[in-house]
Amino acid sequence: MRNVKLTIEYLGTNYYGWQILPGKPTVAGKITEVVEKILNHPVKLTGASRTDAGVHALGQVANFKTEKDIPLYKIQLALNGLLPPDIKIVNVEEVPLDFDARRSAQGKRYRYRVFNRKVPSPFEYKRAWFLPYELDFDAMEEAKKYLIGTYDFTSFSKADKRKQVNPVRTVNAIEILKKGDVVEFVFFGKSFLRHMVRVMTAVLVEVGKGRLRPEDVEFIREKRDRTFAPFLAPPDGLYLEKVYYGDYPY
Repeated sequence: MRNVKLTIEYLGTNYYGWQILPGKPTVAGKITEVVEKILNHPVKLTGASRTDAGVHALGQVANFKTEKDIPLYKIQLALNGLLPPDIKIVNVEEVPLDFDARRSAQGKRYRYRVFNRKVPSPFEYKRAWFLPYELDFDAMEEAKKYLIGTYDFTSFSKADKRKQVNPVRTVNAIEILKKGDVVEFVFFGKSFLRHMVRVMTAVLVEVGKGRLRPEDVEFIREKRDRTFAPFLAPPDGLYLEKVYYGDYPY
């Protein structure tokens, strides 16, 4: 038995997220379909992160098991030859049998891109959140301090009625970067609640616009109530950038 690890890039615009959904195009569904075609047997594809509809990835990780002895480079060539142009496998490697893309992960890095000028760009369409407003970076830097640490992030997540989820998460670091017309919010943490990165980004943007004060972020956090943060950044600007295994910096 072999355990094969994939590192994947994709544009999520045309998909209903990562997780397989019957009758709907998803990233995991498309990759599973192609892997099974190559190996000629069913596989269980485990992904490190269940990205939402429209969210992109530069470093999604997944694994599957097989008894076939096809060389790894041939698996990668076949996958990239059969997958659509918006999903590509950038690396294939064999890993120990106990490796699990989700459970073995030590941390994740998400990057949210905001295109910040008065006129939108066709090259950033569905790749970033267009915001034509001036942003106060000092205020956002002050506000992010209330999001770093271990807290109950109920106010910053979408409730999942299907199961009980522990709302306590640890955000190890947040970076706010200005690169020309692009503002990037970079989040480091072991795991995040559903919509958590997008809500945190939207709240920081509200601070940057002057509609919230930095200290309001602490108030929202402590309320542990989603209605106090009725903001959600669109999925277009969010990228799962890296999943860490043994090299997490925090």
